[in-house]
Amino acid sequence: MKGGCIVKKVLFVLLAIMFLAASTMCFADSEEYTKAMGDRAYWGSVNIFTGWIEIPAQVAKGYEYGWMGKENTGWVGAIGGLFAGVGSAVGRTIHGVGELVGCWAAVPDTNDRIGIPLDAEFAWEEGTPYDMMDPSFEEATSRPVLYKLGRGLGNLALGVCEIPGQIMKGIEDKSWDIGIIKGIWCFLSREIDGAIDTVTFCFPGPRDVRGATFDEKWPWTAVGDRSNLESKGGTTGSTAGSSTVKSSTVKSSSIK
Repeated sequence: MKGGCIVKKVLFVLLAIMFLAASTMCFADSEEYTKAMGDRAYWGSVNIFTGWIEIPAQVAKGYEYGWMGKENTGWVGAIGGLFAGVGSAVGRTIHGVGELVGCWAAVPDTNDRIGIPLDAEFAWEEGTPYDMMDPSFEEATSRPVLYKLGRGLGNLALGVCEIPGQIMKGIEDKSWDIGIIKGIWCFLSREIDGAIDTVTFCFPGPRDVRGATFDEKWPWTAVGDRSNLESKGGTTGSTAGSSTVKSSTVKSSSIK
């Protein structure tokens, strides 16, 4: 029994290594992809172990700024900060797990207006407090929260569409093997991103994205675009082996 378990573990590790190695084939600059993967793993690890710092940090901020910025409401603000701290700690920790486990995965190209953002990159930093009422609760809070939930459910339910979409792109570029690899990679990435967005839709998340980004906004876009082009007799440019890698400083470069 023990020998069988060891063999299974070794096979799992080998398959994981092979998959990660194959994923880098989608990028001409594998060094940049590897660096971005390391940035995600680092950010995730740090926030898993330090997410709890959000609780005292938000209580202190609440006491300093008061309730909704009003004077002489420090203790009321501290109580509100306690709730904000718990929410931020939960969101930061879960996102940290997602970044660490999915450090190899692709990510959406932006988090702008998607969910409530954390104040700073790390829990101990001052950052910029987010006003959930500016300009209105609907625009600053309810809409971004629902957008995040919608993105998460969309990626979870239809992430599998990446497989045929990327294969079709690969065939167009005469690189069907890369299309298969990238399709599986994007599919698994969609599932991880979708799960994190769905679980944390009402909790704060990182403002910036790190790592390789998806070619399309939605998983079904590649299939839909190509179906429309085929019906019109059109063609598309070479995109099977291209993507964008974003670092922790949110500087991106096109990888072709």
